[in-house]
Amino acid sequence: MFIQLKSHKAHVFTKNDIDPSKSTIVMIPGAGMDHRTLSMFKLDKIKDDFNIVAIDLPGHGYTTGPLFNDVASHTNFCVDLLDELNLKNLIFTGHSWGGLIALDLSTKYQNEMTICMNIAYPFLVGDILLDYAKGNLDQSVEFLMKYGIYKMPETEIKTTGFGVKGSGFYGRSKGEIKSPYGTKTVEADPEREIKLYPLKRLFNQTEKEISSIDLNSCNNFRMEDEQINKLKNVKYIFCDKDKLARYNPENEILKNADLDKDIFMLNETGHFPYFEDPDQLEEIFLSIIKN
Repeated sequence: MFIQLKSHKAHVFTKNDIDPSKSTIVMIPGAGMDHRTLSMFKLDKIKDDFNIVAIDLPGHGYTTGPLFNDVASHTNFCVDLLDELNLKNLIFTGHSWGGLIALDLSTKYQNEMTICMNIAYPFLVGDILLDYAKGNLDQSVEFLMKYGIYKMPETEIKTTGFGVKGSGFYGRSKGEIKSPYGTKTVEADPEREIKLYPLKRLFNQTEKEISSIDLNSCNNFRMEDEQINKLKNVKYIFCDKDKLARYNPENEILKNADLDKDIFMLNETGHFPYFEDPDQLEEIFLSIIKN
């Protein structure tokens, strides 16, 4: 569905018909990604009990309007959008950069629970990845795949359709795997690229520079002490092999968290658990939601 805001035409993907009497899971995707991230989550077991929606932030997916270069502006965009949707009993769920927005949003908007996956604070992004993201989406995604993925999924994830602009990140062409940006033809391990396609296609966002903007905003995001003290009923999902967002029990954002009840760890999994091990993520995610 589309919601007209003051400066944006916002796109919200709904997995089911909205029932105002039910709690609503609000998915906020990671840097450079859009609503299609939701397609990788296994949520069929709860789809009849919850409204499930995913937000396309400005410059991502089908949302149109001015771009933002900081987390706070994206948070304010979500506030305006949620006001228009007028949904109750919200469960904010964010992955990586989207987790920072979910965390910030939880201090500014009334909700039941917040689930942050694979976040770090401060979330510092290195210069190499920032340089890649500025001008070469191929290289930036390759970097994320190299350091973010610990293992390939046991079964190939089937997908249909392509990206927002009519092309997936990688597509087949006469037996070759080519990037739509024309930067390379995959020769070394094309079968791996085919398996990675469902994840890489999520980076095929509307604006080519979005990944760079998003990653820079990670570096610049800080919460005031007053905000950190407001963090309540926040659940954190980390992965033991995640090199991009490592779990640190001494992190200041966890000072109000119960490390035994609010921290959940996926085993043998990297930065993209919904791709690498969706079954293990499903088990933990549903245990949080149902409790």
